[in-house]
Amino acid sequence: MSPPVNYTQSEASRSPAKNSHADPYGDIAQLAQVSASRARFFADLVRVVVRTFASPYGALHVRYGAEVVQDDAHTGPTDPRFWKNSVQGFLTESLTEARPRAKLLQSKSGDAKVAFLSATLFDPAGPSVGAIALVVPLGQDVDWTTRLAALEGLCRFASACTARLGGRTSADHAGAPVAERGMSRAVTCDSAEEFAFAITNELRNKLGCEQVALGWVTRQHVRILSISGLDQVNRRSPGVASLRSAMEECLDSRQAIVHPRQRDWAEQTSGAEFALHRQWHSAARGDAVASIPLRLGDRIVAILSLRSRSERAFGPDQMEEIRSRTEPLMPGLALLMQARRSVPRHVWESSKSAIEGLVAPGRWGRKVGVFLLALGSLELLFGSMAYELSVPCVVAPAHVRHIHAPFEGVLRDAHAVQGDRVRQGQVLCEFDHRELDQQKTELTAQAQVLEHERDRAMAAGAPVEAQLALANQELVRAKLEIVNSRIERALIRAPFDGVVVWGDLRKSVGAVLQLGDPLFQVAPRDRWTVEIEVPQHAVEHVAPGLSGEFVAIADPTQAMSLALSRLRSGAELRRGSNVYVAEAEMTTDSPWVKSGMEGVARIQVGERRILWVLTHRFVDYLRLNLWL
Repeated sequence: MSPPVNYTQSEASRSPAKNSHADPYGDIAQLAQVSASRARFFADLVRVVVRTFASPYGALHVRYGAEVVQDDAHTGPTDPRFWKNSVQGFLTESLTEARPRAKLLQSKSGDAKVAFLSATLFDPAGPSVGAIALVVPLGQDVDWTTRLAALEGLCRFASACTARLGGRTSADHAGAPVAERGMSRAVTCDSAEEFAFAITNELRNKLGCEQVALGWVTRQHVRILSISGLDQVNRRSPGVASLRSAMEECLDSRQAIVHPRQRDWAEQTSGAEFALHRQWHSAARGDAVASIPLRLGDRIVAILSLRSRSERAFGPDQMEEIRSRTEPLMPGLALLMQARRSVPRHVWESSKSAIEGLVAPGRWGRKVGVFLLALGSLELLFGSMAYELSVPCVVAPAHVRHIHAPFEGVLRDAHAVQGDRVRQGQVLCEFDHRELDQQKTELTAQAQVLEHERDRAMAAGAPVEAQLALANQELVRAKLEIVNSRIERALIRAPFDGVVVWGDLRKSVGAVLQLGDPLFQVAPRDRWTVEIEVPQHAVEHVAPGLSGEFVAIADPTQAMSLALSRLRSGAELRRGSNVYVAEAEMTTDSPWVKSGMEGVARIQVGERRILWVLTHRFVDYLRLNLWL
């Protein structure tokens, strides 16, 4: 969804550092001094943040125990009601995650872009207490990651300031004014290198050093961000390599290193073992060199290295003063380093943070959930499962007896229709045989007359006449058998116990049927063939001998077993698609099973990898359409 945007391009391209509030950190610090309560401080905080980002609408939600603070603010000509529901929903989602979040939106025309940004507010003791969410206009020269990092910095600074509400201070916040100025300077810089160059050049001018360098710590390695007096750092030059080695030596020792050391350092650990600083000292033609680890919390995040021609430039007091002057600037530098992270780097750090939180003490519910998820993933990758094919099918008779008209005649009556269950010998229909009955009566009478004539000839002693009468009698009997046979054939009977799968002659009663006209089709009622329509993508997995189940649409509660007997070699067009028909034998005497009944067959193919079962159709689609 891309909502319409009603702000001008000049507002969209304006960065927080270039608007009317150039020092939001100073404004927040002042709010902390004059605010008498948290509710007042946070109500004013959301207005400072909204004005800083020229936001059309922003909202805040904070909970301290039973105290809940909710407020919103807006700037510009945009109606805040347009954004309210969307921003409030985004804020609710952010409260459950307790981390910086961003959501990008674009107008339908594509000319205007905005971002929903949110950052977490913390109690000075550590846990999150709420969040701020707001709409931020984006321009061609403004990146949402920079805006998100700036918002996160403001929220962290505001969270720290809650410990000084109403002018209350502590020794823990003695360096706050320096941190405020450092954060203000950080948001004016486009990159971490620019901010680092500003730090090193300023220290060089104030301390009178020959050279000041600042390196950022990443995974126990130091990356030099700036060297005073140089526009850029050539990491391949021998001098830069020597300087980086000295910085990493300071990182490994986790303490300040000075070479050569004067008497003021007599009580400190001897620096004789710091060989890399000795080499740097020699390469610098005898200049004094020093390195200071800079911390953010309990973690060393940067190394500051200095070179001076004065051997007494780096005493303990001077080193402590340099550290206290530079260390409060590290939150701003860390903010810029986070803002420049690539997406893979951001994913890596987020994953690492999640893992560290998982292995921390407590949170057993989350650990059990991750453990079960890991087991499920292993089962998905290496486990197997029974692979089944569910395909449409049609019930057909196992074999069919076709019954035709035995002779030309008039249909007299129809006793069975399609779907009737019949028994062997049951009359299905009958032809008109009244004429045959008359012939039978006439022939029977003739046979009796001839019988009397033969008896009279034998009594009269006329053997020739007796033999002639006997021959005529045999002829009449033969004709009578033919008539009886035709009368029996006029009664069409069921050849076996079964069901009439085709034939309804009720509308043909009285009509003359020709010899060979089809009358009925009768099939056994306890043997059926299920014609399974196998799609092309699954035909390689189907073979005779597989077993399965059949469920009819007419009665899905009854599943009947079946066994595949053959797979037809040619494809057939059914339901608008080419399919391969597999035949399966099914034995049942259920009265509701009828020919042509449709259903679903579930074929047991065998064991397959779970991952293959879930993804093979999608992989085949990619191979067919993208030629992979």
